[in-house]
Amino acid sequence: MGRTGIDHTKRRRAWLVTAGACALAVVAGVTVATNTNVLGPRDLCGGWFSGEDAGNSLDGFGRVTGSTDSLGGCTVEQSGWLPGTTDAKIRLSATSVTPAHPFGRSEWKASGAQNILPGELPGAFDTDGNGWVALPSDCGPIGAAWAKGDHTVLSVVTERGDADPAELARLTRATARKLAADHDCAPADSAAGNASADLIQASAPAKSDPATVCGLDGFSLGAKAPAASPLREQTSGSRDDAWFCDLSLHQPATGLPRDDDREPFARLAVIRNPELLLSAKERHFDHAVCGGKETYFATDIADYVYSPDTPEEKAAATLVKASDVQNRFTAAARTALACD
Repeated sequence: MGRTGIDHTKRRRAWLVTAGACALAVVAGVTVATNTNVLGPRDLCGGWFSGEDAGNSLDGFGRVTGSTDSLGGCTVEQSGWLPGTTDAKIRLSATSVTPAHPFGRSEWKASGAQNILPGELPGAFDTDGNGWVALPSDCGPIGAAWAKGDHTVLSVVTERGDADPAELARLTRATARKLAADHDCAPADSAAGNASADLIQASAPAKSDPATVCGLDGFSLGAKAPAASPLREQTSGSRDDAWFCDLSLHQPATGLPRDDDREPFARLAVIRNPELLLSAKERHFDHAVCGGKETYFATDIADYVYSPDTPEEKAAATLVKASDVQNRFTAAARTALACD
């Protein structure tokens, strides 16, 4: 073979190598672009947050994208086709609420069963990451489409996949702070913020001591403390900020044939967070000055709707009547907090 033939063969091999490398680069680029956020948008939803921060709040990994809608909401999706990538979807939206939020009658949006976010922009989240963060009361309603109340909360819903509740709470609070800044109603110290105030996890439901319900000395709801007491409690938050306790009845302890647990018959709270005081005041809850801080004792009590059915079963529960729950709770909380 002549030199010309050899050169042609070399050039052909070089071309094949180059073409192969280019093909691999294209495949690699497509893989990165469609399965990670390396080449994705830096900011999502009009600058509400970064793609990296949004991805941190979602379990697994994948490409993160965001879009806004006509109602002012933001939808974030995570997807990919490589093994290990995770499909997930969350939606954040600014919603106008009444002054009583989160203490609406018979519909509290914060309780002992939720993880509580303390501080200047308080909020509450369930174990799936669904929840809300309140914007400062000075913000009023934000967004004409949602101008149905006096205050604004930023709500988040996990529509698909799993989210990290703590990271999602941080993302929601940071977004709420940005919204407040954009509408000139951010707290004066918003630059410093309250980033160190992490989500406070709710306790697991546990059997109550009828003589020290919710861990409050002197808070008793029973004439005695039977070994098979049906009273259960779940608590969350901090007594320095906002503290909650849910009370329910564990039916098997009463001898009922049903073996399921009932919804709380009482939701109790100590509210000292300045951003929640107006809501508590709107509901006319009992209040006092405790340790120099204005304090409200919030209660939402059903008439033992989920209590045992028969007089014998009610007697086995050894609980006081429903009308006494509020008075006993408030008295015990006042003593525990050394109120004036």
